[in-house]
Amino acid sequence: MTASSAANPAQALFGHEYEHELEDWLKRGFRRLCIAYIILGAVYLLARLLIIGEPAGWYDWTIAVTGALLSITIVLFFLTRREMAQASRELMVSHATRMILLLGATSIATQLTLVFSGTPFDNTQMLPRLFYWHVTACVFLPWTARESMRPMIPLMIIWALCVLGFNLDEGFLLAALTVMFGPGVLLPGLGICTWRLTRHSREFRREMVGRHFMSMRQELARARSIHEAMFPHPYDDGHVRFDYTYLPMRELGGDFIHLYVGPEGLVHISLLDVTGHGLAAALTVNRLYGELERIRGELPLAEPDEVLILLNRYINLTLVKHNIYATAACVTLDPYLNELRWAAAGHPPAFVRLVSGSVDALESTAVVLGALADNEFTTGLTTHTLRAGDEVVLYTDGVIEARDRAGRLYGLPALRELMHRKPPPRNWPQFIASTIQRHSAGRSADDVLVASLRFVGPRHDEHITDEVIRAARARTLQRVAEEMK
Repeated sequence: MTASSAANPAQALFGHEYEHELEDWLKRGFRRLCIAYIILGAVYLLARLLIIGEPAGWYDWTIAVTGALLSITIVLFFLTRREMAQASRELMVSHATRMILLLGATSIATQLTLVFSGTPFDNTQMLPRLFYWHVTACVFLPWTARESMRPMIPLMIIWALCVLGFNLDEGFLLAALTVMFGPGVLLPGLGICTWRLTRHSREFRREMVGRHFMSMRQELARARSIHEAMFPHPYDDGHVRFDYTYLPMRELGGDFIHLYVGPEGLVHISLLDVTGHGLAAALTVNRLYGELERIRGELPLAEPDEVLILLNRYINLTLVKHNIYATAACVTLDPYLNELRWAAAGHPPAFVRLVSGSVDALESTAVVLGALADNEFTTGLTTHTLRAGDEVVLYTDGVIEARDRAGRLYGLPALRELMHRKPPPRNWPQFIASTIQRHSAGRSADDVLVASLRFVGPRHDEHITDEVIRAARARTLQRVAEEMK
């Protein structure tokens, strides 16, 4: 961890971005510092050239001009180095440290040269110069207080030795006090460093959070469009009508419905509800969608119980190790036999709203997918004879577990009672979803998915007979058994 990362909390959140920000800021600040030094040095040099003292002061004047020219040369040397444009932050700090150290040493050397020429030594004469080099560097350079002390520590040591060395005979106590309190001139620069980095860190975090939030929302919007592309479109072939309503708790959710209509006209529905919410659940749904597509592509006539067996095997092999499970309800509507075949694993009961107005429940036939290994998982298959106008309503647990402001569940009895509504709504999924939204006052705590499958009327095709379908199912059963091996 660098010194900047220890001093700035933004490093912990956006380390890579913050390092780049500090690096660019330090490069800009270093260039501006060098330009400021050159301008100030040129002004000082011009003033010295225009104000030439008496012959007795020529020596002092020459020393001062030489020191100014040397300081400008040092700054130009560091400013024009080629590697500065591509230098890392650590290298920039190193160059700045060397430059300040050389400039400070030049000032001290100039002062000592004047002392050796006969000018009396003043204990505090060097302090303003050290203060100047430190404060100007801290104003322009975004470095930490510790980094700003790197060039100043050796300079302060040299200054302290000079003060004590020139006052060994008399005034030593005053010199010692000066050395003790002299480093206080560095406090303004240290305060500037701490204040600037703290403020910049806070502003940077605010900017990055806003930028990342908008980027995340855009990414989630794109992810949602891709996720929703997996969902089927409403279906109506004149014999079977399918529709659904999906209200995810967040941009993405863990509820999913899969529709497959085989070439023979059988309609297969698979409703899934995986553990968790949000992006993690949506990623799981994406994997299960691929598995369902594979199953239907290889076994187009797989029955609901066979689909559950294959899904349970897939979840055991790939998802259980991540503590991911799922409930599922699989339905096949056979318009030739006027028959509904149903199998569910740990899923809330579906309802069959008969054209007569009565309601039948389709209970779960197996445990939650992933809870048992392949050789332990078993499921049954329920059949239900349909009449034209009968409608099957499936849903996820977000419907019955919706809570109102007082914390009361909507519950299964209320949903069962709602299914007896007369006259029935034209669109059961929209009607139930809007009822749940009113109950929860729009504060959903889970994904809500409601689907309906309406048997409009029987289908007849002379090319598709019961014998043909049964023979195809027998082949499917054989392939399922082979796959399970």
